[in-house]
Amino acid sequence: MLSRLAFRNVRRSLGDYAVYLITITLAFSLVFSFGLIASSQAVIDLSSGMNLFRTLLDFVNAVIILVICFLVNYTTKFMFTKRSREFGMYLLLGIRRNQIVRMFLLEILLLGLIALALSIPLGFIVSQFLSMLIVNIFGVAELILITFQAEALEQLFVYFSILYLLVFLNMLRRMGKMNIRRFLDTERENEKKMLRSSGQRNLLFFLSLLLGVGAFALWNSQFDLTAISTGETLTWLMVAVTLFIISIYGISVTGSDMLLTFVLKRKKVKYTGDHLFLARTFSSKVRSMSITAGTLSVLVTLTLLALNFSYLSQGVYEYTLESEAPYDVSVHDNREVLDDYIDIIEEDYTIQDIVKYDIYKEPKMVLNPIVALPGSNEDFDSVISLGSYNALLELRGMEPVTLKDDEYMIVCNPQYLELFENTDSIKSLTLADGNILNLAQITDRGYWLYMSGIANYAAVFPDQYTKGLETAESNLVVDTIEETSADLEKKIEDEMSWHLVYTDEDGDTVHEFYRFNVRGLVIEETNSMTAMISSLCLYIAFIFLSTVGTILAVQSLSDASKYRYRYTVLNRLGVEAGSLFRTILRQLLILFGLPVIYPVIIVFLCMTSINRVYSLALYDPYIYLLYFLAGLGIFLLVYGIYFAAAFVGFKRNIQVQ
Repeated sequence: MLSRLAFRNVRRSLGDYAVYLITITLAFSLVFSFGLIASSQAVIDLSSGMNLFRTLLDFVNAVIILVICFLVNYTTKFMFTKRSREFGMYLLLGIRRNQIVRMFLLEILLLGLIALALSIPLGFIVSQFLSMLIVNIFGVAELILITFQAEALEQLFVYFSILYLLVFLNMLRRMGKMNIRRFLDTERENEKKMLRSSGQRNLLFFLSLLLGVGAFALWNSQFDLTAISTGETLTWLMVAVTLFIISIYGISVTGSDMLLTFVLKRKKVKYTGDHLFLARTFSSKVRSMSITAGTLSVLVTLTLLALNFSYLSQGVYEYTLESEAPYDVSVHDNREVLDDYIDIIEEDYTIQDIVKYDIYKEPKMVLNPIVALPGSNEDFDSVISLGSYNALLELRGMEPVTLKDDEYMIVCNPQYLELFENTDSIKSLTLADGNILNLAQITDRGYWLYMSGIANYAAVFPDQYTKGLETAESNLVVDTIEETSADLEKKIEDEMSWHLVYTDEDGDTVHEFYRFNVRGLVIEETNSMTAMISSLCLYIAFIFLSTVGTILAVQSLSDASKYRYRYTVLNRLGVEAGSLFRTILRQLLILFGLPVIYPVIIVFLCMTSINRVYSLALYDPYIYLLYFLAGLGIFLLVYGIYFAAAFVGFKRNIQVQ
């Protein structure tokens, strides 16, 4: 009998919790679709970097399952609260507690199994769209069809089992010790208010706000281009993130209560329109949902950050190619072996242009100390001749530069521009031979990371000043008609191993494969990183956002059932349905809006700091504002769908004429 009752209750719950069912169905379908992508050998073969995708996906899935577990557990608690009086009546009728528990858990499991069953075909369809996205990123002409993989299905079942096991254990703990009175009273219970003293509340709000300011100051300090990056940067960023989370919870615990107190203590505000009704109706929520609101705000923050990083990863794509591999092949090695590299390239590619150039040593060493990294033992400045520099520019389709006989220029990594520009002593450079050159300009135009294998800058001298200098390294740049591939990298490694692999004086094997760079491999690796970061960020963003939207929608539907009598009374007293619906709209705007305000501020400030580094890799230093607005727009669009679903469900539940 209880089994039939469970099935009947599930059919009844499908309408009440449609938003919840749709969300976990989509969540499971995404888990399954990403599992199919990660299990597809055709996708993995696109790039060696795609092997990392599976490792990252396992970590992301662990976080995703915890968030989905939070969603399922929270919704289950609401379903239990809504029906607690029903369960209490079952006890009064003589039904044993363990039978009631089994019936309720069976209902929860059935809802989960429905979502699981729907997610499998839906996830398979989604995986095909994800495949199209990845193929587009890699520029592959042929479409990769994702096949059904038992491994991905098994993984989905494992995640599903772990998730519902945790939910069941929590509900067994909650229901196991409840008596008839607790069952009957549960529907009227709220979460306990954490702070009863207004003084404590105000102090906590101030400290939380101060903590947020301190967290931003610490976060912002780690994105200083003039500072030398160390291993401590990541540690301090994690500390800042922790402080942000604490601040978010503190603001959530106190901010809503302060706003409510402000409204209730001011008669002009309180007695205007429906403010008093809204305040009284909402008071139990803002004063008892503080911890939950804090968790939702954290999820909103992570959602907005994920969306922004997805855009940023795509925005730096072109810069990455231009900074790491603007030429098809680049080499820095001894001049006598450069022709060996050319011979290997000519076996499979048609060479269009070749530039050989040297990096020279200027022993006076004025420039190197400005940007020397810790542990650097170079005792010279790196110099390139003007003729060689112009040849490199022309190969990239750039206009050559001119220098007077007594001028020089500096071309450097963009992050060191400010260091050079703020150093007055280099405006006039006295060389080791006594000649004096005046600084014409400092630029990052034409610089790329393999321009020199020994420094992150080069001083450009007129050709006559480099003739007497000692050569520090010889370089080769090759431009081919055909696009190079990652296979060329492997071929050069194999055929140049006689030179690049040797045993040092300590008996250790040394691999000097860093001496050459192939654009095809960089494109492949960049595509891999873009595909991984963009897809995983969107994956995280959707799950987190849908979790927040579902919890708030379920909460609003619960409020509709709980406060139905209030709206019915107002309707019978003559308040028109339109006025009531406007009141409901305001109530939901407060419920959905409060967890978003502080995260939007935090994310905007954090992205402003991050842009200090990313601006070097973006075609416009202010494009991050567009990315922020685009991410916020996507967030509000999806968030608005949940808001609309909650509003429609609320109106249907109160049943006013």
